[in-house]
Amino acid sequence: GHVVSARRRGVLDTELEALEQPDGWPEVFDAPTSAALRLADAMAADSHDLGDLLVADLREHFSELELAELVLVAGHANLNNRSGNAAKQLLGPS
Repeated sequence: GHVVSARRRGVLDTELEALEQPDGWPEVFDAPTSAALRLADAMAADSHDLGDLLVADLREHFSELELAELVLVAGHANLNNRSGNAAKQLLGPS
């Protein structure tokens, strides 16, 4: 579902493939997009400490309002994915 939606919005196959290789993000995406992807990745793992470098990078590229939106969008996507994964296991066909 996510891939089809991304393609409809103009995300290239090379970009979709690059998402699987975080070390290569700076080669495929611009600096703000790479920073946003690293934020989403950090929020999906352990958001207790985003790290000074990531925080500084995000603040360099985004306004406070944009940062708030990034946190909410990434958090919402993370919630949807985790809830969906649990629901499939608990409520899906057995």
